[in-house]
Parts: sequence; C-alpha cells; structure tokens
Amino acid sequence: MAYANAHVKVQIFGDMLNTNEIWTTSFRMGSEDAGGGNFGVNPLFVDAVKPLWQAVFTGATQNFSPRFRTLGIKAGVVQTDGKMDLDTIYTSTYATPISGGSSNPTFPPQCAIVVSLRAANPTGLGSKGRMYLPGFCAPIDASGQISSTDTTRLATDMKGFLDACEADTNSPGYVIIASQGRPGVPFAPPVHRRVTSLRVGSVYDTQRRRRNNLVESYAAQTMVA
Repeated sequence: MAYANAHVKVQIFGDMLNTNEIWTTSFRMGSEDAGGGNFGVNPLFVDAVKPLWQAVFTGATQNFSPRFRTLGIKAGVVQTDGKMDLDTIYTSTYATPISGGSSNPTFPPQCAIVVSLRAANPTGLGSKGRMYLPGFCAPIDASGQISSTDTTRLATDMKGFLDACEADTNSPGYVIIASQGRPGVPFAPPVHRRVTSLRVGSVYDTQRRRRNNLVESYAAQTMVA
C-alpha cells in the first residue's frame, strides 16, 4: 500500500549500556493534504531539533537513564511508495553524545515507555501512532504503575517538544500519523492526519529488539544423576 503523499520521517537515535546496543525512536511530519509540506528536509530544521530533544532527554527532573545516550537526529523524505528518498536524508549529530539525567536505577533496555500520538478522530485509520522512548526509568509502585507525577511530566515535555518541532521556521509541516490504508474488502485508502494530542500510560511496554545485541552469559549447574 502507498502513502497518501510524501512526508518526512524524523528519527532520534543513540546507543546504550556501554554501546552494546542501539536504539531509535521516530515521528513523521508533513501535511494532511496531497502535495503539502516542505519535502526538501532543510538541514536547519534537523539542527534545530537537537536542543529541543536535549531539553527533554537530559533534564534532571525527567526519568531517562544516564546509561542511554542520544547520538543525533536524522530526517528524510518518505515517498508515496513507502521508500526513503536517499538523496533527501540529512543527519546531524551532537558534538558530544548526550546522556539521560536521572539518578534512578536503569531498567532492562526492552522496557520502554510509550508516547501515544492521537489524531482528532478517535478511531479508524490514521487515528493513532506510537513513539517508544528509550531508557525511561521512573520507579513503579507495588501495583506495577508509574506515578501520575512522572507520566504527566513526560507528557508535558513531549508535547512541548513536538509543538516546538512544528513551530520551527524550517519545519516540514505538522506532526502527523501516516496510514498506508487497508487492502481488500472493504478497501480503505491511505490517509494522513495531524496529531492533535498525546498520551503517556502508567505501565511499561516492551520493545524486544532493544536487547537483541546484548551478549548473554549463563550460570549453569549439573544435576546429580
């Protein structure tokens, strides 16, 4: 399936746990209307995202582990056929990688906090998107829940981050949810919708691939015959 129109995928990337594993998280920007958006990926926009993300990731009152580092920001145009236009990709790295600022114990890398992106329409294609943030390490209570103080703080900071990305002079458009539609019967065409709100839940999610490169060692015992 194709996308409704070309748009920009913005990726935040880094490493973790003494560089033994890598992580990425991303969001998309563009227009709800065909042909909209600025699809040249202005390098000034990618450079502008770095301090915006740094303010979220390194804050002492936020809950990102110092064992997780952000290396940089990358953006490129996703064409209507779903392929990245390699000629449009721009990558901007931090002169020195930035680390999370929390003093809380680090959770296993597959434990991820999810920021749910929401469009104005509550259901259907293009209504929801997700960002799996790396290294979030807010403590949980006896029932396995993250406190409302910590989830509210993250939701507030992520709203400020995404709002600032949209507001940048060189922004490629709105933060959007891009759905490739649904084949078959009933057929549903691809659609792009602007993100109008976000949510952060109080339970950790799982992203298995964030621990695939960690080399595991074993403690073994032989049973008595």
